[in-house]
Amino acid sequence: MKQILMLTSTWDSEYSKEVISGILERIGDDDTELHICNAYDNLMETDFFRKGREIYSLPVPEKYDGLIIALSSLDSIKYVSEISEKFRKYNKPVVSIDTRCDNALFCGLDNYRSMYQIVEHMITIHDCRIFNFLGGPEDNYESNERYRAFCDCLSEHGINVSKRRVLHKRFWKTDGAAAYNEWKEQGVHMADAIICANDYMALGFVEEAMKDGITIPDYMKVTGFDNIEEAQMYSPSITSVNRNRKELGYDATDALLLAMDGERDYDTRFVQGYISYNESCGCELTRDIRGDYNKLIERGRKETEARLVHAYIKQILFKCRTMDEYAQAMEECKKMVKIDEVAICLNHSFFEGDPDMDVVGFEDDMILFSDGKKTEINRNTDMYPSEWKGKDRVFLFGPLRSNNQTYGYTVMPYRDDFFTRLKHRSFVESLSLSLESLNQKLAIARLKKE
Repeated sequence: MKQILMLTSTWDSEYSKEVISGILERIGDDDTELHICNAYDNLMETDFFRKGREIYSLPVPEKYDGLIIALSSLDSIKYVSEISEKFRKYNKPVVSIDTRCDNALFCGLDNYRSMYQIVEHMITIHDCRIFNFLGGPEDNYESNERYRAFCDCLSEHGINVSKRRVLHKRFWKTDGAAAYNEWKEQGVHMADAIICANDYMALGFVEEAMKDGITIPDYMKVTGFDNIEEAQMYSPSITSVNRNRKELGYDATDALLLAMDGERDYDTRFVQGYISYNESCGCELTRDIRGDYNKLIERGRKETEARLVHAYIKQILFKCRTMDEYAQAMEECKKMVKIDEVAICLNHSFFEGDPDMDVVGFEDDMILFSDGKKTEINRNTDMYPSEWKGKDRVFLFGPLRSNNQTYGYTVMPYRDDFFTRLKHRSFVESLSLSLESLNQKLAIARLKKE
């Protein structure tokens, strides 16, 4: 059986879900096992979220035949550079999705072509001549490609790029609002079109403009990039680029499998995105507003239900005073969130150490809890319960940690609803927070015995 490792950081649940869907479609019925080590990115770089990236150091590279990297932040890329280097040391192929990594095959969206099409649409269809550009960080490859396409398209049509009308921010929604105010102070906030390097900044810009009574697209037109659901269901809906995520996953896996068989005759594969022309650029409304409204109501109902379930789960887990109690409570909780199987593997230091000391990474020999039972495993040979072998081929691994300690990891057979309404994220974070509480209780119990 072949084994493929995937390292991913989820910033957009739909993105991760669709990329994994494409990977699984390409694998098909092949005798291949996929291990997904996932950390969740967060706009606020707290110690808790930084600690989560240690999940990337869990797998032993020698066990795998190839590596897929699908990370959304430069910090995450830096963290896995040592791991990807080990794969190359063993002559095992590495493919990176959307972000270029040293000595790795690259599979990504053709950012240049997609942005060029949007800008040309604004010029030829909507007769725009004065442009502002709001980009991401200046060291971000994708943002640079989008800016290059913006400049080239304007040049092709004889339109000058005014440096006063170009800003580079961080891709956040608040950056869109800040850009509007910064341009306003300079007297260049009004333009025929505002071209944004992602949807979040476009939304932030539109909301801030509307506070001044500047409605979009009546006074000026705005475009985004990434085609996120929030932007599609906003009013006005944002003209954007769909990243074709499923095809990204499919093509990246195809490149990896060919490289695993010794067939590597290229270093780069581009996937073509497609444009969603919407209200914000002045195109006609094509959405079903009533349908969108009903979706929002149904989503709100389900999200409220999910929050109540996870709040109750935390109450159950935080009551536990021993690991035996915790293992039994975890079985009850997994039924509540409708997860078929879950196991947690803990370092021995979780039971023996000081809660205030720093613990980095994973021990070779760990303690596994699953189905209310406790067993010893060695992560160099086994990373999930032996009874799962043959039943599933795709496993999702998540970090269990506090701000300063890595406790271990959790593993579940992957299901395509895990990223829906933060199902997996909320559960793993509930496990981490409740384990931190249990860790302190165990330390107090040891002190009382002394």
